[in-house]
Amino acid sequence: MDYQPRRQLRPWVIVVLSLVLIFVAVFVSIFVFRPGILFPNGSSSSASSHSNVALPKDHVTIDFSSPVGTSQFSPGISHVDDTLSYPWNNNDQTAVNHAKDLLKQAITYQNTAIMAWGAPDPWPDPSQAEPSDWSYLDQRVQLARDTGGIPVLTLCEAPWWMKGILQQDGTTQLLKASDEWSNDAYNARILDNKMGAWLHLVQRVAERYMAPPYNVRYFQVWNELKGYYNPATQNFDYNNSPGDPSGPNAKHGYTYMYNQVYNRLMQVATSLGIPKGEIKVGGPYVSVITWSASDHANLSHLSKAYGTYDQRLLDAIQYWLHNKVGAGFITIDGSNSNDDKDTVDPFTAAEKFGDMVSWIRSLDNTTYPGAATLPIWWAEWYATTYAHTSNNQYDAAIKAYAMIKLLKAGGAVALSWGGTGDDTTYDGGLWTDTGSAGGGQPRPWYDAYKAFKLYFGPGTKLYRATVSIPNDVEALASSSRLMLVNKTAQTISLAVEGEAVTLSPYQVSVIAIKVSIP
Repeated sequence: MDYQPRRQLRPWVIVVLSLVLIFVAVFVSIFVFRPGILFPNGSSSSASSHSNVALPKDHVTIDFSSPVGTSQFSPGISHVDDTLSYPWNNNDQTAVNHAKDLLKQAITYQNTAIMAWGAPDPWPDPSQAEPSDWSYLDQRVQLARDTGGIPVLTLCEAPWWMKGILQQDGTTQLLKASDEWSNDAYNARILDNKMGAWLHLVQRVAERYMAPPYNVRYFQVWNELKGYYNPATQNFDYNNSPGDPSGPNAKHGYTYMYNQVYNRLMQVATSLGIPKGEIKVGGPYVSVITWSASDHANLSHLSKAYGTYDQRLLDAIQYWLHNKVGAGFITIDGSNSNDDKDTVDPFTAAEKFGDMVSWIRSLDNTTYPGAATLPIWWAEWYATTYAHTSNNQYDAAIKAYAMIKLLKAGGAVALSWGGTGDDTTYDGGLWTDTGSAGGGQPRPWYDAYKAFKLYFGPGTKLYRATVSIPNDVEALASSSRLMLVNKTAQTISLAVEGEAVTLSPYQVSVIAIKVSIP
């Protein structure tokens, strides 16, 4: 058989193929292996146009040699009004549906108080043997289920006839039916001789909502120590005393009430065949207060740039940790404002949320069981501009910075107080009002809150991100995402992983990064 030599490529073909390969390589380097800024709809764009121009001198460096922590964080919300109800008042159905869709995408935990803040009294008539009005709670817990959330119930307030207010002279002011939704009702505790009725209500709530189809497993006990202030001692009755159950007195301590509630919840779980370990109960739901004044009577030794913590509330947390019969998590609340006046910028003050988590973790776990191990929730948190401004981007930057600090410190859950915010406190909220057509649209804070769930949820390994201008920009890094918060009113350019990123004033950006983890 004759030998046939192989056909050789002509020179011009080789040139063309080489140019094609070079073009592909450049294309991949520019559009595939570069960081990109992620937009809320999930798409991305390159962080900068590819050129030979010098990178910005300010930069972010991420150390991927080993993780510095693991996120435990999940975003949450408390339903505190009827803005997600339809038909109700002037709510627009399309706007409500938009807001529910946003809820489904961004929120993990959804909390509802068993009465107040939108929920009616389930047992307003003491002559009735049982609570009977469950319609609102049914709808709210079902809403959490329908939107993919984990339902939480806060066992707080109580029917008017169960409560009273401790007076300066040691007597107790009883409530009338007309006081049900007054300030007096919100500032009252369970009467010592009505503890049995309160526990019966707790039991009925647990029996209804622990069982299918609701399957509630998380419960918070009470709300901000409301009613537990003792005017005679100028302190809070957070002790484990049963008070004086011989009559209608309001003298028992919060920890006593919490322990009774905890035991009753566990009894219900057992009766329903639910393992006790599945039921997570949280307290003491203390509102953490800070002061700017250096001569306040109740100052602690825990002092930060934004203020000094009130010793009474720290004592309440420690006492509860030491004397509780059990708990599934620790729950507290507070804001980035002092109780007297604010003396630093709201970003600095927003470090409070991480600082409190760190303080609890610093407590001796033998003396205060669970301080080192129990998940830490913020039942309510308010990080605002505390100024007359309607700049929603500024509001979002402060909130994102606060959550980064909380997450880095090891915080587990933050429950936003409603979805539409509060104009009186300059809280921008997550979405626009649902009371008109076109409402229920995401505000800037929503996109950042959602990013925490999508990219920095529980189990996400965190890496050290160092910013050359830390006073101006905050950073949070995982193996695949970098969140940047511009804390200034100026445009800032940064070099990130060899590319330029530009942040507009108070912008919160999430950048996709592609690295090789050792």
